[in-house]
Amino acid sequence: MAHSPHDALTLRRNARDALHQHRFDDVDRLLGEMEQQWLDGSTTRFGYGWLLATLLDPAQDLPTRLEQARQWCAHQPHSPHPWAVLGALWDRACGRIRSSETIETIRQVQWDAAGLARDHAMAAWLHTIARHPRPAFVLGRMLRTSCYLGEPRWLQQLQRGGRADLYNAQQHQDPDGFAAAVALLAPYGRPLEALPALPPLLAGRGEEAFEYAADYWQQQALAIRANDTDALETYLYYLYPRWGGSHAVMQDFIDGPEASRLMLPQRNRLRVIKERDWLYFHPDAEHAEDVAQHDQAYAALLDLHLDASTRAQVLCWWAMLDYHLGRDEPQENEVHWDPARMAHARDCLAEALALDPACVVDEGLTVLEACALFAHVEGADRLFAQALASVEDWTDSAHALAWLAAGRQSGLFGFSVDAALATQHLRGALAMAREDEVDLSTVAANLFCAVSAPAGLQMLLELGAAGDPRSMATLVDLYRGRVGGQDFPAFIDPAQESAWTERAIAAGDLVVIYNRAWQLGVAFEQTADPALQQQSRALYRRCVDEAAPHDRVWRPAHKNLAVLLYQGEEDADKQEAVFDLLGPLWWRGDSATRAWAAGFLADVFHFGNGVPANAFLAKTWLERAAEAEPDNDDVLRMRPLIDGQGKLFGASRAARQQARDREAVDLRSWQLTFGQHAVPDRHDVQPV
Repeated sequence: MAHSPHDALTLRRNARDALHQHRFDDVDRLLGEMEQQWLDGSTTRFGYGWLLATLLDPAQDLPTRLEQARQWCAHQPHSPHPWAVLGALWDRACGRIRSSETIETIRQVQWDAAGLARDHAMAAWLHTIARHPRPAFVLGRMLRTSCYLGEPRWLQQLQRGGRADLYNAQQHQDPDGFAAAVALLAPYGRPLEALPALPPLLAGRGEEAFEYAADYWQQQALAIRANDTDALETYLYYLYPRWGGSHAVMQDFIDGPEASRLMLPQRNRLRVIKERDWLYFHPDAEHAEDVAQHDQAYAALLDLHLDASTRAQVLCWWAMLDYHLGRDEPQENEVHWDPARMAHARDCLAEALALDPACVVDEGLTVLEACALFAHVEGADRLFAQALASVEDWTDSAHALAWLAAGRQSGLFGFSVDAALATQHLRGALAMAREDEVDLSTVAANLFCAVSAPAGLQMLLELGAAGDPRSMATLVDLYRGRVGGQDFPAFIDPAQESAWTERAIAAGDLVVIYNRAWQLGVAFEQTADPALQQQSRALYRRCVDEAAPHDRVWRPAHKNLAVLLYQGEEDADKQEAVFDLLGPLWWRGDSATRAWAAGFLADVFHFGNGVPANAFLAKTWLERAAEAEPDNDDVLRMRPLIDGQGKLFGASRAARQQARDREAVDLRSWQLTFGQHAVPDRHDVQPV
């Protein structure tokens, strides 16, 4: 049963066919047999967990798969497997909602909405537990989810024997925040409306177990599957310092009783996971000592007795370090490659490919692509083709499928031409790209620039016609005559540029929207046509409303719109600039952005244009700007004004005015300055 990718693919195809034909007993049998292998100790890559995650075709979007899983549960309510799949899909929705941003930049509404999705996942898994004699797999997933997003309050209430309250308290305490979270959840479904009964397995939880939730869920999983490496790896991951643990605590866990029953390769895998915490952060090439430390650490890990999949992972990670250190871009679009580093990356990926092709596709394809197409490392092109060929029948990688589509469409990389298969691959890539966070336009641009311009253009046109906004934006660039830092004057076509610009704006590509807003702003400066300014403001507003903080247009769109609004005549526009645009720039920007925003706000509160003048706030924002960038031009310009320099008794008068104005700060300005939930230590606040 499923000891190889081919066997697993056949089994998955059979299970999909049975599910499509409503032969639910057959689906149960296939899933049950694979799960039993896992319960008996099998840890193959293409096992029960893989089948649960991919049984509903990932080429369909996540909301569609969620609806299919719900229908499956309705048809087969007494089987544990559809509930396990439903929980796994809701778990994926948690990740999509929370996004891949760093923890420090994730908005509260994302956490809240991910919590609503978590509730669905946990409820589905409770259904699984109630229907399964040995639910170790979902208990391990509940461990991960509880560490990642916290335990649901309602579950703790049930386990304490009380009456569970889903969302009444949350809605009462923060109705606007709850509504915003519900809106973010909406593409996937509504908040959980009813709770399942608490399975007997989870009843009678001691009070101490609520304090140490991760320990509780780990013990539940290990009680059923004593050598559950998946649960142990999950527990170890959440001992990373970023989650409140430490490397010393991680080592104690690896050396402790929970891991003592593992075979040597499994314990060594835990050691690899521990070291990955710091190895993930690549050193700069000029820091020779740090670089040597990373190289030595990877070599030491490869000296351990590792299973094939783990060794392949380490090799792919080392190749990624080579890529980071081997690529130098002294100025934009001028890239130099270190031949020795990139050759080492090729060697790592060659060994990894022989051990586990799927690992190379999942974790090393970008590096292999660079070795083959840009650094031109000898033999890398053959490896690239081998990697694609080895996974064509079963890969669920949007990145790989895009390259396979190019190979089948144009006969590249040694593939025979198969237009129908090329279309199938590209459709699959499109369907999975957003969930995989893969930019297919980059694949198409690399194909255009480094492999075949006709093939690259064809892929861009197909992606654009299919509605991919970034590919539309790349076509805009191409018809301006430049893609990927290279000039292509033969492709300049103003009519096509204009047509794809309008399509990209309609499709919501934020870079094209931002560029169009900037162009309209330049045109307004030349003609003073108010209609151009209004169009520019409307497009900047789209960028502000739709861009995530990590998007490249988020910062400049906020800055430009703030300037446009503040230069207007309406106080409402000025207040929008101050509170809705400058505030986020300060609270979420880099040091240069924070200095700019703070300097702007110091100016605003000093002169009181659009908001009440306030010497205390002006001084506060001036000091913040100086802390972010001491030599900032706004700091140097505003300090004499705010500090009263150059006037008789100016400094003492300014200090007294600042003390008086501290008592007159309105609530909105106070919260802008000190945080959304900050409340001043007095009660005589006045509205703006």
